[in-house]
Amino acid sequence: MQTKATFRLFGGGKLTAAAVTLRLGVEPTWRAEAGDRVSSRSLHARDCSAWLLSSSPDIEPGTELREHLHRLLAILEPVARPLWELVREGYEANWFCFAASHATEHAAELDRATMRRVLALPGDLWLDVCGDGTDWE
Repeated sequence: MQTKATFRLFGGGKLTAAAVTLRLGVEPTWRAEAGDRVSSRSLHARDCSAWLLSSSPDIEPGTELREHLHRLLAILEPVARPLWELVREGYEANWFCFAASHATEHAAELDRATMRRVLALPGDLWLDVCGDGTDWE
């Protein structure tokens, strides 16, 4: 099993990633503002801001998805109120989770206690599930 999780906030118009950092007092793993170039090779500009907090720098082998969510929850649960305020102000939130597994390995498990904790915070749960190997590298 190879996994990673990222909590993401997106904002259009005047909703900025810098404002999220200031409000939460949490430094993101990565952020971008509306109007920033999509990449150094592109002339296209982002149409919204993005504030991302990842559970690890890279996809991790041998770590359960639940562990990645617990890492994020430990940081985000103390700032639940301002997170909900940001969503009410127009930011869109989601939990983007990646899981890759050999066909003979086990499935990703999310226990009810973890799900209750995730549900207490804003954002839908997005699951990117695939086999391991070259299809995601």
